[in-house]
Amino acid sequence: MSRISAKARLVCIAVTAVMLIAPMSAQTGAWTPPVVLSTGGQGWEAAAAIDGNGNSVALWDERTTQDQLWARSKPSAGNWGSVTQVSPALQTTSVFPTVRISTAGLATAVWSDQSGVWTADRPPASNWYPPQLLIPGVSSPMFVMNARGDAAIGWTVGGGPRASSGSVMAVVRPAGGAWTSQQTVASGAHLSAGHAGISENGAVIVTWESYNAVCKRYGCVLSSYVLHAARQNAATGAAWVDSGALLGPDRAAHAARVALDSAGEAMLAALSSSGAYTSTTQGSSGGAWSPFNTIVNPQTSTIVTDLASDDAGQVMLVYESIAYPTSQALAVSGTISNNSWSSPVVLSGSDTSVSQVYFALAPSGAALTIWLSNSGTPAIHAITRPNAMGTWGSLTTVSGPGSSIAPEATAVNSSGNAIAIYSGYDDAGVHTEYATNYQPQ
Repeated sequence: MSRISAKARLVCIAVTAVMLIAPMSAQTGAWTPPVVLSTGGQGWEAAAAIDGNGNSVALWDERTTQDQLWARSKPSAGNWGSVTQVSPALQTTSVFPTVRISTAGLATAVWSDQSGVWTADRPPASNWYPPQLLIPGVSSPMFVMNARGDAAIGWTVGGGPRASSGSVMAVVRPAGGAWTSQQTVASGAHLSAGHAGISENGAVIVTWESYNAVCKRYGCVLSSYVLHAARQNAATGAAWVDSGALLGPDRAAHAARVALDSAGEAMLAALSSSGAYTSTTQGSSGGAWSPFNTIVNPQTSTIVTDLASDDAGQVMLVYESIAYPTSQALAVSGTISNNSWSSPVVLSGSDTSVSQVYFALAPSGAALTIWLSNSGTPAIHAITRPNAMGTWGSLTTVSGPGSSIAPEATAVNSSGNAIAIYSGYDDAGVHTEYATNYQPQ
């Protein structure tokens, strides 16, 4: 049994940039030996978060007689606690839970099943509250939360190739408050939500695409993709302001990602029609987006992992470059203030067969990237960075022995404390989740 992460999007792009080898110095620290998280069933689709004090939480779909959502927590200086049931009797086998945590330790989980989108909260050093069905009849939610606990969820209703109409919708929640009623972000005949970002002051941006569809009995031809970004500045009640067309119409979707700094300044990265990754920025109060600037133009197929910003507006785009039979994990660093970018840096060192790249960035600029290396014996490799101005440390193997393993989740806090979760089959065919923590020195 295998899973393809909904996060990974494969796009082919043309490029000429020179790939540089990442510095292998600076931050030092230690990873704990892997700990078994899931027991007694089949653990799948893990999510991870870590608060400002280094306390970790892990969440996953546990398949026993029926799918359930389970969690475990670990204090910064302690061991993983016992399993807690977050949700019983899930009505699907594709839950894809997400968990976020505030600096103070408020954890929020979001997942979906056939009933719709569910959520549950866990206050610091407490138990999980009962889950609530937040958005009936909806799937594939985009969930974002900032370090204060402000949060937003976006999704698409209708809008498919054969639909006559559709909408991009959202709900938002201020830290310590309640979720709003459903809000319309955009509407049209054919459209789809793409990505979401949130700033420390609660500003939310949702990217979305409109497109044309010509459908016949056995299929549809899609074209004329136009990229938009809609913004809401207030945590509750404010209108969503659309950017208008940012890119397009083009033959394919633009695989856009968006990230915001603490003041609400934004960076949007997207795939242009020429095959390059490009970026545009927006001021802290919204308004017009800047002209697009080239980020990188790789001469390979790529899978984008994520775009993220720290509080100061130092951004990073992490992606996997595939030039069969080799592949690498790379990062490009930039700044929102002047929309400028560094040359790409190879994170994966001497690994020549890389896949399933996961990336996390903290408000301070501390960062962590993990991936599956098939260069020889399969292993989960990790590399950390202490802050936005620091260099990446040495590549480290964080997994135990085993040939059937896959990374699933990662998180890092502003002090550089981190968590990585990976899965693996044992000799009996049981799919088990493992966790390992990083302590900087």
